Amino acid sequence: MEISKLNLFRQALTAYNVNNIILYKDYSNINKTDLGFRLRLYEGNAYQQMLLFMIQRVTPLSMLRFTDEFEMTYFYLHIPETYLNEYESSFFIIGPFFEKSPQLSDIHRIMEKNKIPSSLFDDILAVYSSIPVIPTFNHLESLVLNLASGLFETSYNVTYYPDHNTTSIEHSPFLGKMRKNPELAVASIEERYRVESQMLDAISKGDYKHAKELHQKFGNFHIQPRTENLLRNTQNFQIILNTLCRKAAEIGGVHPLYVDDLSTKFAVLINEARSQRELTVISNDIIHKYCLLVQNHAMKGYSPVIKDIISYIDFHYAEDLNLSFFANHFNLTKTYLSGLFKKEVKSTLTDYIHQIRIRHAIILINSSSLSIGTIASACGYQDINYFIRVFKKINGVSPKQYQKMILRS
Repeated sequence: MEISKLNLFRQALTAYNVNNIILYKDYSNINKTDLGFRLRLYEGNAYQQMLLFMIQRVTPLSMLRFTDEFEMTYFYLHIPETYLNEYESSFFIIGPFFEKSPQLSDIHRIMEKNKIPSSLFDDILAVYSSIPVIPTFNHLESLVLNLASGLFETSYNVTYYPDHNTTSIEHSPFLGKMRKNPELAVASIEERYRVESQMLDAISKGDYKHAKELHQKFGNFHIQPRTENLLRNTQNFQIILNTLCRKAAEIGGVHPLYVDDLSTKFAVLINEARSQRELTVISNDIIHKYCLLVQNHAMKGYSPVIKDIISYIDFHYAEDLNLSFFANHFNLTKTYLSGLFKKEVKSTLTDYIHQIRIRHAIILINSSSLSIGTIASACGYQDINYFIRVFKKINGVSPKQYQKMILRS
């Protein structure tokens, strides 16, 4: 049983942020094929006909591209038993997603065709806004086909339903009547806020990889515009993102001065942006920079005195700092303070001061043409030879060698 290949296949699909599941043999998770849409909309077994449809059309060596009566698209794939757990069936479903974003007129037409009361328009709109739009649909289809064929050593035959000769969906994938009070919008909004909360939690931990994935997924929720001006509408959402991320960084233990500095820089960039492309770059940079901020400056879990010391070093690194200075400042013995700092920070106080100073030295080397002596003095080292020894100990090269490397690159 080669479960790793199936996991690799599913991981590749995360780049498109599209739902994918393997049906259990008892089909108890079939409602997850459409994210519970029909379950919340209809009474009774809303998936019996859908299951029969899959059994009839999704056979070994087959991959079906299916667009349902709600114009949501799926890939149905048959996975060889070799790659499955004992409780899993061979049905693998990718979707739902749209090939293009539905317009309001499209949603009205789909509701009318499926006899959905117009009073549910806002609910249906909320559901549709939560479904990913894959404009590079052909790329996704090629990825699914080629990757599945290679991983599962199967030559898949691709079919389409409806095909080019079919004008409408002939079967109904649900049974029963419509619920009196479908909670469609509530479920979609809850999902959006769940993804948002997970993204902010990842930022508060400095987990950029996870935060980036969740940010991409959150981007698939097509939130109803607040204004008719597309640029201003996007700017408003970026302002909200910046605010949420600054709170996440604070929760992660970053000093408010650092958070405020980064937040102010992004506020200016957002306000000065003049294109959607600029705002997209800024949006991605917001996630990245706040995660870096947490990674470099988080003090969560430290005792108050250690937090105060770290904050002081961060903002006064060029001053004459040592163990005696902080012991006197906080009225503690040097032995106690030294032990407490090493216990919590996993570094001696002296080494930590060097790390912060050298970090700022690297920033100056990267962003200026100042001499090594000037940089050493600006970072709290009056003895240039001592600065060179510390720099080389931490980075493996001298400041001059590092500067030449930067110039060459």
